[in-house]
Amino acid sequence: MSNYKAIDDLVATYKHGQESPDNSPERESSRVAGQRLVITFKPLILSTMQCMTGIGPADYEDAYQDGVVAFMEGMKKYDETKGGRFNAFIKTHLQLYYRKWQSGQFNHSVTAEKLLSAPAGSSDGLTLEEVIADEAIDLEGCYIEREDQQRLWQSVHALSARQGKVLYQSFHESKSLVQICKEMGVTHKAVRKLRDKGLKNLKKSLKGVPF
Repeated sequence: MSNYKAIDDLVATYKHGQESPDNSPERESSRVAGQRLVITFKPLILSTMQCMTGIGPADYEDAYQDGVVAFMEGMKKYDETKGGRFNAFIKTHLQLYYRKWQSGQFNHSVTAEKLLSAPAGSSDGLTLEEVIADEAIDLEGCYIEREDQQRLWQSVHALSARQGKVLYQSFHESKSLVQICKEMGVTHKAVRKLRDKGLKNLKKSLKGVPF
């Protein structure tokens, strides 16, 4: 998607849909637009992150996940009436964000409190199916279809009890990590590890690889 106007149109669709009622056609169009934009700009997020000294490979997973949240916040802040393409705006936004990430600060639009309290399955408009499709199947916009959801959740139930519980509550029940922490009586770090490990095992399961 190299056409700047097409990208700006997707951003406009996303922003308009976010102001529309739940379950409306506009909200669904917004979800799809946000999904496409995250995939389109994934190389930019990764390259911006990797250009920052002090962000080593061990930090890449956390830095990328935080970068996606920053990207979504950037879409909300982008004002097309001020002129300038979204591409240029978001590139600068991500550079500024990762400089603060690198120095231990966070952009005020992506505070630690927001990262902890935002529903894991809805904060960026992506569902578990789309997360798995984006990271595990391919990078060409191939998504798990609705008819495959049953197989997906069967794979979730095949995980360890704790991993399955975290993924189910995060994505199916749209609970925040803070809520899950309180219910399970464990730290946020522990819940995040369970979620990340569960996602990795789920990807293997969907590919037919034992875990």
